Amino acid sequence: MGIRVGIDLGTTYSAVAYVNEQSGKSCLIPNSYGEVLTPSVLCFKPDGQILFGQDAKNEQEAGDENTASFFKRSMGVELFGLNMHGKRYNATDLSAILLSKLKAEAESGLGERIEEAVITVPAYFGHREREATLEAGKRAGLHVQTIINEPTAAALAYGLNDTAVGNTIMIYDLGGGTFDVTIARIEQDCVTVLGTNGNHALGGKDWDDRIAEYLMDELLERYDVDIYDDWEARSTLRVLAEKVKKQLSQRQKINVPMNFGGVRCSLEFSQEIFKEISASLMLITKDVIDDLMSSIGITWHQIDGVILVGGSTRMTMVRDYVREMSGKEPLAGVHPDEAVALGAAIRANMEQTAVRHSLPAAKTKPVLSLKGAKSIRDVTAHALGTIAVSLEGTSYINSTIVSKNTLVPASGTKTYELVTGKRPREMDVYVLIGEYLRPLDNDIVHRYVISGITPTKSNTTRIAVNYQYDANGVVKVSASQDGRRGDLPVRIEKVPEDMNWTDENPADHFVKDISIMLAIDVSGSMAGAPLDMAKKAVNDFIRNISVTAPQTRIGLIGFAERAKLIAPLSDDYDALMYIVNHIRIGDYGALTNEQPLTSAYNALADCDDAKYIVVLTDGYWFDGADDRGLSAAERCKIGGIEIIALGFGAADENYLQQISSMKDLSSLTDLDNLRSEFSRIAQVIGSTSSKINKIIT
Repeated sequence: MGIRVGIDLGTTYSAVAYVNEQSGKSCLIPNSYGEVLTPSVLCFKPDGQILFGQDAKNEQEAGDENTASFFKRSMGVELFGLNMHGKRYNATDLSAILLSKLKAEAESGLGERIEEAVITVPAYFGHREREATLEAGKRAGLHVQTIINEPTAAALAYGLNDTAVGNTIMIYDLGGGTFDVTIARIEQDCVTVLGTNGNHALGGKDWDDRIAEYLMDELLERYDVDIYDDWEARSTLRVLAEKVKKQLSQRQKINVPMNFGGVRCSLEFSQEIFKEISASLMLITKDVIDDLMSSIGITWHQIDGVILVGGSTRMTMVRDYVREMSGKEPLAGVHPDEAVALGAAIRANMEQTAVRHSLPAAKTKPVLSLKGAKSIRDVTAHALGTIAVSLEGTSYINSTIVSKNTLVPASGTKTYELVTGKRPREMDVYVLIGEYLRPLDNDIVHRYVISGITPTKSNTTRIAVNYQYDANGVVKVSASQDGRRGDLPVRIEKVPEDMNWTDENPADHFVKDISIMLAIDVSGSMAGAPLDMAKKAVNDFIRNISVTAPQTRIGLIGFAERAKLIAPLSDDYDALMYIVNHIRIGDYGALTNEQPLTSAYNALADCDDAKYIVVLTDGYWFDGADDRGLSAAERCKIGGIEIIALGFGAADENYLQQISSMKDLSSLTDLDNLRSEFSRIAQVIGSTSSKINKIIT
């Protein structure tokens, strides 16, 4: 049977802790250097070896460019990636590697297998970052019991101190790359988090950067040495800046030895200078605290003390700030660098201890009471909402479903009105993390598509959207339709890159249904490969539309010497694809002497839907068909019908643009790209059908 550990996966340093079975106390596991803190640094060598911890940090200090650090700040960021010897790593990849190294070293040090782990995250991490952390743990070969907020873990560790019982405390957690502030009530058997706030893009690294920038400015001003574009010199200076910061935690003034650009010198650096250049950073932490206290209605007089967590709280200016604002000295009894891992280990073993006490003594190893074990009542760090149409119908807004600082696990349900149209349709639920009314001011983490919504006689229905926010801070979405039993089917799709439509008027986007006429050139020049590829492209189009806009009807027109309706508008997509597959050359003549737009117009004229004509042709239109096509195109445009014209082979690109109304989708392509072009058109048309719900009071 293995052990359960707590892992503080830190931005600059990480630590692993376990519970000693004899004493019942949480203890840190030393690494191979005999230290309890391991630098969160990786170094990728050309031979495939990956160094970590102090070994990697040594390489970083020596100027090795193939090192990775501070990647915790980029957890869940899709665009982040580092290239190491031809291979790209995102933050989840890097965290998984670091966790696997920490796991192996801890197991070697203890001589036992790690069975389960609790991993800590900044309280202000959102859904995406938490999912990435869980994934990293899984890839590292860890069974992640749960993830826990770093300040909450620190509160558990502080609970080892008997004097903590009955106190309302603030946990001021300033690590190497993230900042959290949490206010919690510690009772005999429970830690209750009252509220949390933070900034996961603020940490000790930012203070290091201020020191480095100051020293670079001084070098340039005094000695005309410019290292701003020298990556190796800047890397060395960043390491030096971290050492300067640590030295200033013990002294008022130091001399910094510099050796850059052929200049050897010593620059004086003092607490006063440090405080001045970092003033704006301290103000950020003050604003975060003020916002939290205001949101939960608590004052400094109601705070019994402040716990300082994270190595960056050793800075004199932080302690001075806490002393000034609280009127008290920071609370003792918690090691800033160790508390989070120790608390995580307590959390990892709480359930196991309860199981052991419930089993007969003969079936389990003896164990003392777990020191500091308390139940935890944590809260959501962010509000969770969705994009909805406002009550007035004039704008898109963030409609909150679960409020910030709600006890977790949390859930919330809100009902929205949706226009159903004539056929089954879908609804988009965009999960927003944040409290801002404007959707784009929040983090859009997922797009859930609710399908199977059935039409109603009134053409409107009510959809209840439910959010489940589990103990790990991960969101799950379900929905139900008024008058129907059970949940509706849900699938997750990627959030579109362009969400600027949320700043526009919903009236500009809303349509009930879509009707599309596909006009396919079946003249003699289409025989063979062109027609075969056209059939595949049209079938792809139908399949894509069936997913992106299932409320769409599609009709087919074939044209050559004459234009003929092959299939009327229908949402029987299987039947449509069957008809497409049986289109033959020669049924409509050999030459392209007739245009299809008049026939398409007649098929669409009586529809109330959003109307489109998609034309595919491989050559010129003869005997006046081109002029008749221009006249028919103008009539279609006046009638509100959008036209997309796609051509290949001998088609005239200028003419295609003339008859088109959606010119960015109309182009001359080739057979190899025909299918992708049709798929792109389907996606654009599908996205024009509004599937956003209107808020109901």
